[in-house]
Amino acid sequence: MTIVFIIDLVIPLGVAVGVLYVCCIALLIRERIKVTRRFSILATILTVIVPIITFNDQTTWMAFVNRGISLLAVWIIYFIVVKHRLLDHQMKVYTSKLEIKNKELEQFNYIASHDLQEPLNTINSFSSLLNKQYKGVIDENADKYLDFIQQATDRMSDLVKALLDYGRIGHNMNIERVDCNLILKDVRSDIDALISKTNTTLLINDLPEINGYETELRLLFQNLISNAIKFQGKQSTPVIKIGATLETNQWIFFVKDNGIGIEKKYKDKIFAIFQRLHPACEYEGTGIGLAHCRKILDLHGGNIWLDSHLNQGTTFHFNIPA
Repeated sequence: MTIVFIIDLVIPLGVAVGVLYVCCIALLIRERIKVTRRFSILATILTVIVPIITFNDQTTWMAFVNRGISLLAVWIIYFIVVKHRLLDHQMKVYTSKLEIKNKELEQFNYIASHDLQEPLNTINSFSSLLNKQYKGVIDENADKYLDFIQQATDRMSDLVKALLDYGRIGHNMNIERVDCNLILKDVRSDIDALISKTNTTLLINDLPEINGYETELRLLFQNLISNAIKFQGKQSTPVIKIGATLETNQWIFFVKDNGIGIEKKYKDKIFAIFQRLHPACEYEGTGIGLAHCRKILDLHGGNIWLDSHLNQGTTFHFNIPA
């Protein structure tokens, strides 16, 4: 900055001096805000001093206008630097908080997998023993109470496991090229017993290869297909169609079924964690499957939505960048 001032003193640079001072200040972008402010004030003083020192009969009003423009440039870059520093600080604070939250989540997963499961297993074991040894010995009410305890502990265990699975989504951050046709083949093999039991018809179009997380994508398709099979009318046989189309640099997938459908007012609610539209006695499950799907699509930079009418089936759509 001293060199710029000396050059400006010998050969008045006009607006150009502002550009040179701006370049000097820009080099301080990683310094403290106080340091940048001091240099900006110094640049202001030096810029103003030169026309006063070099003032003569040939000096015109344009010289002062040029200096004003220079000062404006200096302080604009100063505020840009300050804004950058503040954003950088906020980002560091946010990242630090995020790391703390992730550690808390990992700790919670550990507690859920050990501390919560242990008492549940104990209750389950002793209720099974009571049910085995004393069923029919006391009275019918006692038998009902034991059954309720058994069902409640089983459901609680399922909920804890589902919560753990939800927390694990995204831990494997190795993105790779994934063939969706192979994923559907694996999913079909995994739930083959359910497909055979319900006489489900799966109609799968040729699907693309995408960049994604293989394990999470397999869970996505498995949840959507399992839901399509589960939520059927009493007299209907599941027919599920799966396909994808390329639209503006993204793949739009669909999973269409002929099930019981979903009322319009519940279209957002069903993606929330542990939200159920039907009692567990009618349709089994934990109410977390579609929450899994939304989290998986968030992980892939996509979204999931649906078209549905009550008793007319449901079509789930989701997009993933091509």
